[in-house]
Amino acid sequence: MSHPTRVTRLGAGAALAALVLVSAGCGGGGSAQEMSKEDCAKYPEKDVTMIIGRSPGGGHDEYGRFLVPLLKKELGGNVIVKNVDGAGGRVAASQVYEGEPDGYTIHLVEPNGLAALQAVEDVEYDLAKFTQLGVVNDRPSTFAVPAGSKYKTFDDLVEASKKKPLKFATSGLTSPNFVNGVIAAKEAGLKFTPVPHEGSAEAITSMVRGDTDFTVFSGDSIAEAVDAGDAKALVQFGEEPLDLLGDTPMAEDVGLGDLAGVLTTNLMLVAPPALPSCLKKTLTDAVQTTLNGDEFKAFGEKGRIVSPGTPEDAQQLIKESVATYEKYADVYRKYLTS
Repeated sequence: MSHPTRVTRLGAGAALAALVLVSAGCGGGGSAQEMSKEDCAKYPEKDVTMIIGRSPGGGHDEYGRFLVPLLKKELGGNVIVKNVDGAGGRVAASQVYEGEPDGYTIHLVEPNGLAALQAVEDVEYDLAKFTQLGVVNDRPSTFAVPAGSKYKTFDDLVEASKKKPLKFATSGLTSPNFVNGVIAAKEAGLKFTPVPHEGSAEAITSMVRGDTDFTVFSGDSIAEAVDAGDAKALVQFGEEPLDLLGDTPMAEDVGLGDLAGVLTTNLMLVAPPALPSCLKKTLTDAVQTTLNGDEFKAFGEKGRIVSPGTPEDAQQLIKESVATYEKYADVYRKYLTS
């Protein structure tokens, strides 16, 4: 399965991003503490914990649990999962950011919603200062309605909302797809009332049942509902069409071309800031081998988006996300800070 994403065009900024990594990759403004060759050679001597900032059972969790045994094989030591849900990933990100940079904690993070939070209030982390290990994927935010909905196009949604705000099923007001949906809705003139749910599965189920009018999630999550005959995708915001979504209209098809490739969500693997260079190399090598290996590519052929990227790609995507959410901060601020 081919899936062009923003990651594939990041090479031009890699040198600049690398400089940012060197200058900003120190936790809390500090600098990395080096380790002896002997101590590095002993790593790992205990379990490495992958923190997942969502509850078990969703797509985010699925990616992490698939990656764990592959990373275990590459590191030559045990890797376990720990779900730390709360505040759209903020609790987990803050915990990892303040954690010990000893190589025994890595984090599967979805930075987009965290970037939005960082743009509107004081937070306990700085996304640019995490130790970047690699990009797992880049997924277009996608609007969807129930399969039997009377709204057949995105324009139908917009027109209907002029008479009465529509119900927007979301997995939480700090979730990145909700924030992306708010931005798209503002640009299109789509009026809505948010209906928060505990997680993505609950929100999509609400939409499928018709309890809510529409939802916005990553393209692979929407494609799963579409394939099951439960939903219809109305517009996707990637730079290129996502194979999983067939002929679903693109952002430019509905007059929102400026948001193409902008309203996306990413999964990345990071570690606490100030990770010693030898541990950073060991973890980065293991992550990159895993993400570019045949087993993870095969995972992408099972209906999930696989678009590996380097630590430099990750830093560039974070830079882009922060810039986007700073630009639109006044649009979504009331939802994140109310």
